[in-house]
Amino acid sequence: MSQPPKQVDILVLDDDIDLLSSVADLLVECGYRVKAFADADSAIEFAMGQSFSVGLFDYRLGSLKNGLDVVEKMQALGCKSTYVMITADVEQATQMRAVHLKLFEFMRKPVQPEKLLETVQRALDHAHKAAA
Repeated sequence: MSQPPKQVDILVLDDDIDLLSSVADLLVECGYRVKAFADADSAIEFAMGQSFSVGLFDYRLGSLKNGLDVVEKMQALGCKSTYVMITADVEQATQMRAVHLKLFEFMRKPVQPEKLLETVQRALDHAHKAAA
């Protein structure tokens, strides 16, 4: 039995509404199917019923959860997506946790649009190879 097709290419999670909108708009303009969330719980709820290839998450979410907590929860729910974390946080413990969770990329803010698009495309390519 084959897997259902991915309904969303990229799930974007960032509590900064302006940044969330600009990133989501950029990705949509480039032809990606995007679902954007400003809070972790809504993103997790979506992930329980939908599939997505790449999760593009901010680390600091302004709630009790951070981006790595969300990745960990989604992985526990069985999401086989590829994850990219964007953060200004440079603590070694954070980076080590990202490695442990097998994040595809750990990008430092500020991220230039060209670099973001290149990383997203590489992550999508990786996700498609992993699903094959």
